[in-house]
Amino acid sequence: MTAINLSTDIPSQINTVEKLAAWCSQVLASLNPSATAIEGVGYTERVAQSGVFYVAADNKYRRLIRLSLEVSPDFESGGQKPWQYTQEISNTAIPAAFKSN
Repeated sequence: MTAINLSTDIPSQINTVEKLAAWCSQVLASLNPSATAIEGVGYTERVAQSGVFYVAADNKYRRLIRLSLEVSPDFESGGQKPWQYTQEISNTAIPAAFKSN
């Protein structure tokens, strides 16, 4: 698992859920560039993808995020919040560059 200390690892300028989602997706994509998952018969995909793309239709840049996170089968019978059943991708530590503003 990629451990996180909420008080020291997340930069202080992350103050919205949207910024947190962008940060988390970029951390996971950077730490696991070659990790893949089988998502269908004969179909694999990278488990964490995050990038900025220009959308000409509205002349804006957008961060597109895609995560494929394994979920414990216990989610069907457990009484925890849904995110508690998410399995770890790797045990790589968060680099210092992601911890600063």
